[in-house]
Amino acid sequence: MARRVANSPPGITGHGRRGEGTDAGIAQSYDPSTYSTGHLASPSIMITLVAAVMWLMTILGEHASGVEQFRRLALVVGLATVAVIFSGRLARAGIGLFVICAIVGLVGGSSAWNGVDDLATVPCSGDAIIRTDPTQMGNAVISVIEIENIRYRTITHGRLARRLNERMAGEHVFVVGDCGPSVGRYQRFDHVNHIRGRIVLSEVSEKFSDGSLYMRAANRTRRTMIHGVRHMPDQLRALFTGLVIGDDREQSREMVNEFRASGLSHLCAVSGQNVAYLLAVMSPLLGRLRRVPRWCVTLFLLLWFVALARGEPSVLRAAFMAGIVATNSLRGKPMNARSVIALTVMLLLVIDPMLAWSIGFALSVGATSGLAWLSHPLQKIVGSRGGMDSTIAALIGTMPVSFAIFGQVPVVSLIANPLALAVAGGVMMIGLPLAILGGIWSPLAVVVSWLMVVPVAWVAGVAAVCSQFSPKGWWNLCGWLLVVWFIVKRMRNSAKRPTSVAG
Repeated sequence: MARRVANSPPGITGHGRRGEGTDAGIAQSYDPSTYSTGHLASPSIMITLVAAVMWLMTILGEHASGVEQFRRLALVVGLATVAVIFSGRLARAGIGLFVICAIVGLVGGSSAWNGVDDLATVPCSGDAIIRTDPTQMGNAVISVIEIENIRYRTITHGRLARRLNERMAGEHVFVVGDCGPSVGRYQRFDHVNHIRGRIVLSEVSEKFSDGSLYMRAANRTRRTMIHGVRHMPDQLRALFTGLVIGDDREQSREMVNEFRASGLSHLCAVSGQNVAYLLAVMSPLLGRLRRVPRWCVTLFLLLWFVALARGEPSVLRAAFMAGIVATNSLRGKPMNARSVIALTVMLLLVIDPMLAWSIGFALSVGATSGLAWLSHPLQKIVGSRGGMDSTIAALIGTMPVSFAIFGQVPVVSLIANPLALAVAGGVMMIGLPLAILGGIWSPLAVVVSWLMVVPVAWVAGVAAVCSQFSPKGWWNLCGWLLVVWFIVKRMRNSAKRPTSVAG
């Protein structure tokens, strides 16, 4: 393995001139498995522990009322602390760093739950920003709208549902209705997603505005992309949009269940893989730019992709990690994936403490941490053929959350993921640019649509077949015990092998 030179960006080895291929390095270094550890291992352990303490204290902050008044101070201190850690000045931090981050987390968690007033049930009207793409559920349309900086969940039917269903996130409409607090079984879920109330709409205007330039650009890209694959069968097109931008609203309940049972549902949640592929596709352009313009364009692409994929927690985690990697590339200072993950977690928790309770965020961080910490050790045990090491590493990283929320992790995913990932990765990499081209030039739409049918159908087929053979309950547990037995056996065999000594 080539030694990394000091001035090369993370993921770039020392056989190239400074600045060559930096854009490719950003995409490559975003894959946690490409980072070496070496002398960076000790700081990464410390930063990871600090991030874990902040996360834990943020969760405990829910029960610490009275400190939320210090939210602004905690925000400033938290951002300053992350900046200090990012600069690498950790030598004299010691226990003080843990104390500061614990306090910042506690105040942030308290403000997330105790820093808001209860809403009264009153008539309301005004200009509403649509915050989530409306979702069709039977005869109803569900969406989240924002009026005067307060988000409400709404369920509409009939004429109002049709009008709302034509809109996209970021657009503005005038609404009239009755606003009230969020109540019922989904009250906590709403709170975690910054939804403070419910609104029963009595009127939705036909007229609308496109919203900000930022969202307008993202929405036009989405419309163009979907138009470019309009000739695909409905369910395959729904899966295509799920793979490329995480939009799985049109997927049937049967398909959703098949992907869950086969352990492939993560493919329809935008992650670091999508971001890395985006940067890889743009590498010919980025490679022609100087360092500062390249960094600016990279950040612009990340912001655009966040809007395109609707800023889900996993998207934010992926984009912030890529942004840190790009900034490290600009600075010419290496930082391994473990430190990047921890810094990303800290930064996002400081900005939005409510992410500490997000299942999607926890699964995303768990999978990425599993890759960063376990891929290399597992590669020595099970080998890298078929990506089995990465698959097991990501599954181990998500297991605590998956067991707590869903009750089990399908062992069949060890077969389904290697079969589906390579093909799904190809769709993620070339699907977006090809679909946009098909949307811009109509004659190409037929070619793009049918070109995408085969790989997308393969992914759907893998999910369907593996879901049929996915063991349940105790049989699934037995399957995992066999996997553990296999890994332990390989570890013992590796330990028994004589090591060669250079003479």
